[in-house]
Amino acid sequence: MGTAAAQANTGSDRRNELLAMLAHIAIAERSAPVSLRQFAIKAGVSEPTLRHYFTDRRGVVITIIGYFADGARDWLERSAQSAPSLEAAVNGYGDLAMQGSRSDVFAQAHAFAFVESIHDRDVARAYLEQIIEPSLDALERRLAPSVDPGGQHPDTVRHAAIFLYAPVLVAVLHQRLLAGDESRPLDMAGFFQDLSRLFTAGLTPKDED
Repeated sequence: MGTAAAQANTGSDRRNELLAMLAHIAIAERSAPVSLRQFAIKAGVSEPTLRHYFTDRRGVVITIIGYFADGARDWLERSAQSAPSLEAAVNGYGDLAMQGSRSDVFAQAHAFAFVESIHDRDVARAYLEQIIEPSLDALERRLAPSVDPGGQHPDTVRHAAIFLYAPVLVAVLHQRLLAGDESRPLDMAGFFQDLSRLFTAGLTPKDED
């Protein structure tokens, strides 16, 4: 391996190492948004070092969002798997969502991205394109065979994906992020059972034109 290639690999390794630390900081921080200086202090590096690898604070935030998205790829692939019936598709997603409901990382990653998105449109676009849309796309692939077997009503499939994704996300954030598990604990297993029953009973495929 040439010297230039070796240096490039070393730089890439260092960047990945820093990114993992920054993502951990983003998850652990539950107060106001972290400044670039605070990121640097908590990561044990200088601000110029962060600027070298990520350009600016916005670059840090967007790259962290991408890091969270990369970490969710396997979960998304499982979310996209179809099932023999609508009930099975929803129940299967409920099982996956239960895993997310037990993880602080899931709630904190969304909280970090959401809070940062409020303040910066470019960050909001990254959150939408790297986390929200892939999650909805996966659910569309999961639900389409049952909701729209003829492939004639893509809007209905899209609506179904949002119908399923939104309450699950709110329930997890309510319990894991907003201390709802202390003020009003939610039986997550019961929640997913009720959600599955209401969803499958209220959403049936449209008749073919």
